[in-house]
Amino acid sequence: MARILIAGAGISGSYLLRLLIRRGVNPKEIEIVDPSPKTRCGIAPCGFAATSHFIPLCQEVGLNPEKYILRSLDVGYLDKIRIEIKGIFSIDKPAFIRDLLEGVEVASSPSGIAAERIIDATGIARAYIGEYDSDLLVPGLQRKVEFPHPPQARECLHHVGYSWVIPLEGNSAHVGIGSMTYDIDAMRKAVEELAEGAKTICSCQGYVRSTGPILPLVQGNVWAVGEAGGIAEPLSGVGMVPAMVSAKLLVEHWDDPEGYEAAILGEYGWFRKTAAILYTWRNGGLLPIWDLGLWKKCAEFVGFKPNISYLIYRYMVPIVLQLPSVLQLLRSARRS
Repeated sequence: MARILIAGAGISGSYLLRLLIRRGVNPKEIEIVDPSPKTRCGIAPCGFAATSHFIPLCQEVGLNPEKYILRSLDVGYLDKIRIEIKGIFSIDKPAFIRDLLEGVEVASSPSGIAAERIIDATGIARAYIGEYDSDLLVPGLQRKVEFPHPPQARECLHHVGYSWVIPLEGNSAHVGIGSMTYDIDAMRKAVEELAEGAKTICSCQGYVRSTGPILPLVQGNVWAVGEAGGIAEPLSGVGMVPAMVSAKLLVEHWDDPEGYEAAILGEYGWFRKTAAILYTWRNGGLLPIWDLGLWKKCAEFVGFKPNISYLIYRYMVPIVLQLPSVLQLLRSARRS
């Protein structure tokens, strides 16, 4: 009988599996399941960008991070503003997951035998922990393309969202967009503009959970990990390293659900603040421009070195775009 069922063989589920095996759990006591892949690369849609925290996390499970790094990103562009990048690189995520799962059979569905512990690593689906009424899912689409020349990392602001170019191996890159207000045609147009002159290799679309940590993370014998628990940074969508860290924290608090939740909130509780910003941005409210510490923390978390021009453009431009509604609000208050 499988003592542990891991539902989902993405980054969080496969990393958790590897951690458990390295800490002495018999692989025969673990069942890992995942449906057939729906993308060409075999995994859920992802930009493949990781921060420097990936390196020690990779080493902790006995893998060499250099094997997976495709391109180190030292300089990028926020629209036309050149910014310095610290500790961001693109990785071969499918190869990394394959190596995490080496020697283990991944079933397409559960065996039907009851498990003592179920790990919900199903990402957006939350197949075991259950739906969350106040969930915030941001739609996005992405292409892998090949440019005539090596591309630069790029981010372009859009209305309640942004588009990106993430360089991969050679002249290839992931070009995509996530937006809470654009329809599919507007998103396709934005991607086509960024990918002008490039050959499309493949494409995919999906959602990013931008809710922040969803409590409870543990219900009965079901424990949520990674994006299934809302453990992804809402403004940037960065989730690969948080997924791995959440798996590590789960193992460290294996029989302590309250300790697990406390550890997650201690590490990533501030995601709730950036999720609130996203809600406010979507609903046309005033963003907390005074909380420069939070903006700086968010920028540094994703690997940017936030200079004055970056902070103004990345975070103040959306606020300036709100000015017409703010002025209207003031006029209404004056009339009353």
